[in-house]
Amino acid sequence: MMRTTTMWPMPSPGPRSFLQRRNPSIKLLAVILTAIALTFIFDPVTPAVIFLVTLAAGRWLGGLKLGAQLRPLLVFVLAGVAILLANIFFNKENAVSPALVYLGPIKITRPALWAAGTLWLRLLSFALLSLVFIRTTEPQHLILSLVHQLRLSYRVAYGMMVGYRMLPVFQVEYRTIRAAHRVRGVREGRGPLAFWSRTRRYAIPLLAGAVRKAGRIAVAMDARAFGALPDRSYRERMVVLWTDWAFLAVAVALVAVVVGLWLAGIGRFTIS
Repeated sequence: MMRTTTMWPMPSPGPRSFLQRRNPSIKLLAVILTAIALTFIFDPVTPAVIFLVTLAAGRWLGGLKLGAQLRPLLVFVLAGVAILLANIFFNKENAVSPALVYLGPIKITRPALWAAGTLWLRLLSFALLSLVFIRTTEPQHLILSLVHQLRLSYRVAYGMMVGYRMLPVFQVEYRTIRAAHRVRGVREGRGPLAFWSRTRRYAIPLLAGAVRKAGRIAVAMDARAFGALPDRSYRERMVVLWTDWAFLAVAVALVAVVVGLWLAGIGRFTIS
């Protein structure tokens, strides 16, 4: 039996955490407002504080272990190295700033480290906010909330749900095709040319299968008159409770305090 994995969590049979019980649209609004605030702040301390607050919220309010939150972020360590190198070579203040350290012929300045640290911590904060949201939100509840609270057309929403439901199927088909090629002695090889050859070899049958499945799903939805009426009935309806509004108010207040402290210059990191 093949195992499939997706980035969205499966419904847990046990008691749900505080964040899992919150309305998905409210959580999404809190994430968007926090991301907007981070976008206009260029200082490493503020995104670091938001990162730590998000990490604590995921642990104590979302029931997520620290390892489950931090392991997916390891890939962004490489992104941090790329950001650092870009600032070392292309930061316009490098030419007029004194060197902090030399690595052979490479001159590393304080402004380059400051800019790289700011961008990297901002990237980590964005990634962790998205991760906590995904790990504490069931996709079905998110779709229903988009329809009921944000007035998204159910035609679009259920189309998104169908696309998500097909991801595990494509994972199984990919592994099946790969195993079939191995049985027939097709070597995968290494290097960019081999990667391109593998991609082309796997993409064609996957796309063909996707087209066939999309056709069958479209016929099934049309046979059930899906989309013929402006509204439809629902087995479950998402509602916004007072605890959801309280959660949003606290989240906005925390972000406002952090941004206010940054604007006031309290705890702001400077490069002077």
